[in-house]
Amino acid sequence: MSLALLHVALDEFARRLRLVGPNDWGRRTPCSEWNVRALVNHVVGANVRYRLLLRGASVEQVEATRSVDHLGDDALASFLASADQMVACFREDGALDRVVHHVSGDRTGSALVPMRILDAAIHAWDLARAIGADETLPDEVVAYLLAFATPYDDALRTASPQDRLLHRLGRHSKTEEIR
Repeated sequence: MSLALLHVALDEFARRLRLVGPNDWGRRTPCSEWNVRALVNHVVGANVRYRLLLRGASVEQVEATRSVDHLGDDALASFLASADQMVACFREDGALDRVVHHVSGDRTGSALVPMRILDAAIHAWDLARAIGADETLPDEVVAYLLAFATPYDDALRTASPQDRLLHRLGRHSKTEEIR
């Protein structure tokens, strides 16, 4: 199920990326240190880093990719290729049981899947916010990610699942901003 949700989260990011126009690359994102180009480069770079992790690269090799321009002349093609390559690595025999050396500590391949779903989904929302596109994330992705979140604040109990997830990740929906 989680690899299927990884596809959904990646598709959501690609859907927003297809909407980025030539004048959008410098727009601010909810990630204060990144504009649209830097956000997209981060997501493509993360796809590359997870592929490297699953192939046994060291933390140093993986971290060295953070300063690389992963977009080239065609950000969408770069994203799609890196996403396909990463997913193919997750599907390799034994990949989900393999222990990898993530910067935050050793993890199994299966423990990386929700991390990748989270990153792709929340940055799809960030990208949508930056370019003024539909911010709605698929219910099944939101529910899956909320299962990993800490208990909800009482004040958020009546909020939608997506608003609770966004709040937990330091982001705020337009509805929450109005309150």
